[in-house]
Amino acid sequence: MKSSLLLFFCLTASLLAQQSTPPAAAPPVPGQVTGRVFCQDTGLPARFAGVQLLAEKPSQTPLIDPTTLGKNPDLAKLMASAITAAMKGSNLSTVTAIDGTFSLDKVAPGTYYVIAQLAGYRSPVTGFSQMEKMKADADTVAAIESVAEKIVVQPGASTSVNIELERGATLSGAVTYDDGSPAPGVTPVLLLRQKDGKWKELPPATMLPTVTDDRGQFRFCGLAAGQYAVKAALPTSQALLGVGPSAISMHVNPGDALVVYSGGALREKDVKPIEVGDGEQHDGVEVVFPINGLHTISGSVVAKFDNHAVNSGTVVLEDPDSKAAVRTAMVGEDGAFRLNYVPEGSYLLTVSGAADTEQHGGDSSDFGRLLNSKTIKSYGSAEMPLTLTSDATGIVLQVPDEGQKKPADTPEGKSNWNR
Repeated sequence: MKSSLLLFFCLTASLLAQQSTPPAAAPPVPGQVTGRVFCQDTGLPARFAGVQLLAEKPSQTPLIDPTTLGKNPDLAKLMASAITAAMKGSNLSTVTAIDGTFSLDKVAPGTYYVIAQLAGYRSPVTGFSQMEKMKADADTVAAIESVAEKIVVQPGASTSVNIELERGATLSGAVTYDDGSPAPGVTPVLLLRQKDGKWKELPPATMLPTVTDDRGQFRFCGLAAGQYAVKAALPTSQALLGVGPSAISMHVNPGDALVVYSGGALREKDVKPIEVGDGEQHDGVEVVFPINGLHTISGSVVAKFDNHAVNSGTVVLEDPDSKAAVRTAMVGEDGAFRLNYVPEGSYLLTVSGAADTEQHGGDSSDFGRLLNSKTIKSYGSAEMPLTLTSDATGIVLQVPDEGQKKPADTPEGKSNWNR
């Protein structure tokens, strides 16, 4: 009898729970977006142009959360998941056909901005940095809203839109060495001067970066009117394709990557802007690497309390005025660091992330040590003013225990290194 009553109460409670739980809402019926993209200057179709719908309130969830990269035990699976997600897309992007038409058939109802992109033509994202594109925050969306076509997609309905692309300005020139030889395989970076006078790096128009050809020549296109400059770094990092089992090899040495700017400037503060008007073609931009007058900075990073060499950390050569990083190098296993091809001038030499580490695995490359090491002891940062007139060797940067004052804060750490 008791068991029957218990069963009755259980069934009754279950039925009541089912009645009080609202049914799951059916997913909204997707809509369709079709259209055509054409070029204003020719009146012809924009063939194989990229088309993207940006939601009025875009998702802020990244494919990979940068804060979890060092904590995730399986980086390979994380990267594979992100690549898979990118390959699947989100039904919000496509490529036009040979007649300039496009169709997106599974678009969730909502308000969108239509972004079309084709090399040589301006788009609503012209002038945005890569970080601004990826974040798509309120400021970025607001800027896109002012120039992009806006559409509203209704459930189960088809929305049609035509996009007209305007030809942009071009900026071209060459990267050479000061003996007249060309600098092939260099990646020039386009800079845009903002209203506050600061320079912003602009990404390449395609997934692949702009690289100088065999004559050192480059060309940027699809630009809006504005003030521009070009910078380039020595091609000290190279992926080589050879023969045999070790056909592909990577050679990375950021400590040697001297950066120069158009017009002969070696510091960003000395860059002279290039004025470019709407649809204008500006040729003859010169970026020249000096060969003479360059020096070497080398030394070691040691623990202040006993002067033993630490085997991990990052040494940065900074502009003392702007604090911008001029050059970066990793501390070697023996605590040593080296920066080549450094012009004369005043700098600030800093070290951060210094640590004693224990190596796991056989990969002794900088990247291998970064991934396969365990921190035994961490240290604070250190800095040293440096006036360079010739090679500076034998520099010793002492890093304190965490929480202690850095050497530059003490009387013995305030001396200049003048060579």
